[in-house]
Amino acid sequence: MVRIFIEDNELDINANFSQMINYSIDDLNNLDSKTTSFTKTIVLSGTARNNRLLGNIFEFANSNYTIDSAPNFGYNFNASKSAKARIEINGLPVLKGTMRLLQIIIDGKNPEYEVALFGELGGFFSKLGADKLTDLDFTEYNHTYNVTNIVNSWNNANAGEGYYYPLIDYGNTSSPTDTNFFKKSFFFTAFRPAFFVRQYIDKIITGAGYTWESDFFNTNFFKRLIIPNNQVRLKYNRELIFESNMVGGYNIGTQTLTHSNIFTDLFTNASSQTFTYTPAQAFAGEINVVVGGTFTIQNSDNADTQFRYANATMQIFKNGSLFFEDQNRRFGGTATTLGGFFTGPSYNFRLRFPFIPITFNTGDTWAIKLKVYDTNGAVINTTLTSAGVSISTANPILVSADYGDALGVNGTLPQNILQKDFFASILKMFNLMVTEDRFTEKKLMIEPYVDFYDLDRTTYQDWSGKVDRSQVIKIKPMSEVNARYYDIKYKQDSDYLNEQYRKKYIEGYGDYRFDNQLEFAKDTSDTSVIFSATPLIGYNDNDKIFPAIYKKNNETEEMIEHNIRILQAKKITGRASWNIYASNYSVLSSQTSYGYAGHLDDPFNAGADLNFGVPKEINFTLASGLLSNNLFNTYYSPYFAEITDKDSRLVTCKMKLTERDINTLDFTKFIFVDGVLYRLYKIVDYTEGELCEVQLLRVINTTY
Repeated sequence: MVRIFIEDNELDINANFSQMINYSIDDLNNLDSKTTSFTKTIVLSGTARNNRLLGNIFEFANSNYTIDSAPNFGYNFNASKSAKARIEINGLPVLKGTMRLLQIIIDGKNPEYEVALFGELGGFFSKLGADKLTDLDFTEYNHTYNVTNIVNSWNNANAGEGYYYPLIDYGNTSSPTDTNFFKKSFFFTAFRPAFFVRQYIDKIITGAGYTWESDFFNTNFFKRLIIPNNQVRLKYNRELIFESNMVGGYNIGTQTLTHSNIFTDLFTNASSQTFTYTPAQAFAGEINVVVGGTFTIQNSDNADTQFRYANATMQIFKNGSLFFEDQNRRFGGTATTLGGFFTGPSYNFRLRFPFIPITFNTGDTWAIKLKVYDTNGAVINTTLTSAGVSISTANPILVSADYGDALGVNGTLPQNILQKDFFASILKMFNLMVTEDRFTEKKLMIEPYVDFYDLDRTTYQDWSGKVDRSQVIKIKPMSEVNARYYDIKYKQDSDYLNEQYRKKYIEGYGDYRFDNQLEFAKDTSDTSVIFSATPLIGYNDNDKIFPAIYKKNNETEEMIEHNIRILQAKKITGRASWNIYASNYSVLSSQTSYGYAGHLDDPFNAGADLNFGVPKEINFTLASGLLSNNLFNTYYSPYFAEITDKDSRLVTCKMKLTERDINTLDFTKFIFVDGVLYRLYKIVDYTEGELCEVQLLRVINTTY
């Protein structure tokens, strides 16, 4: 008995229903893609139940308000969103994932619905939609942009979470004062916050409502992968565009605002102070003004006075005209009170006015007046204890970061990168296989091909008895399936070192071409990721080796907006003493370590490389280690050795599989057929009680 559910509600199906489900783990014809289980088009009749569960969407005048967070069925049904769905046969789930409404057909009286169901990987990618990396929330890592946080972050090199400040030469970031050692010391601008790939992956998956399990994602290797900042200059989303308080000032143009020239006039004498927006602030739009703090009020004769019902008035002026007035705001005290009566010569109170939205344009001026009155209406002499004036934008704006700024780190994330493209590129880099947890809804199981298959011989399954020998069995040499050349490469970028390498060798830095030398194969298969390669460089005695990402114009370095990168992080110790400078050349910190990031795990003793292939040239001297432990040799060579072996075969036959076979389907298990070991590759058009096509790839070696 076949049953279909949408959001745990059963749909009506016809007696002659055929679901025709396809299951697959890989696409041998396209190394650049991953596959998921799916059904062919299913036709549902327009019964009363189906109409209700699909929100009577067939009605021409249908229009309803939907809530995205609510289950997608009934009155809340939205055809532009996927709905949770599953297929059961005799009570056993054979597909769980999402359902999409493809088309409505009205032929005569009753409508029909054409739908398709997709496995959870397909539903996951649909859920990501057009979401970008900048839609992820990293605000828990907001921090001050200063040398303390820069240096301390180097201890997070393989933590897999938090932020990390790698040394990257973005151009014009090294100090020219170190004449005896080229690019020995650097300005603070050479350090920008990076976040870990594992954080991105976790936030992408969980943000889509899914969970994950992966031994690979928990390895030290994966935990040290980072995504550095790729802006021309470090920028961040700033909400707060003006702030002044008792403990410091805020610089606008050439004017430094401090307690002495703001609050003495602003509060004590209840007069106004005017400030003008300048183009350097790069701001125009709606803002919020907040005034608040702790004040000490005193009667002029120091006599005991009751201030419990005192009042305060605040006025905000825009371009010299009164814009807002908050009169007779009452306050009560919290210090040295008894029954609401004050028994000493001074009295503390806290006063905070609400957000006041004002629209400002460049050149507009604003001013604030605040007065405190006693119950008789007389102005009270108010002495400031601590208080503040702040202005924040209703919509955060990207501004260039300066030393000491409070970084809103979401604005430092790579711009205009789709989450699904990022996720897919991580899958391709490490040849990751994705399956769905049979028992847990919306849980993805992710492991690299080299660790994917279960090598326990007791788990091998014998399907010899399921083969229909009366049907045609096709055996195709893999030489007739494969391409001749497989190009696995990074995205091109225009920075100086990448361009120099490409011009010299007519290929990208770190790219790899695999030639399987098949005589009859002619095609080329391209696999590329959204990241660009990042050449490393060392100077003088290679005391520090680091990435260089800039352009050169007549030997002048230029900062550039560049493509997203992926690097390995490590704190490197034992270096010659070097300095981190402020913009005025003052020394912020002297160090003998640095926060390294690059395609190598360690540029002084290489053990793992993020390049696909060995570069023909590097810009430093490798003291020890290997460049051959790259992505191709580690994650792809066993795969290619398997599918390009002369004895490799793709077997296609007809089998009769039960619902229990499908319910317990596990692509990690090897399959025996007539004493030969196979990897299950694809099941085509499975329908209860009928023959389906099964494709099997002969196992050459279980391990390499």
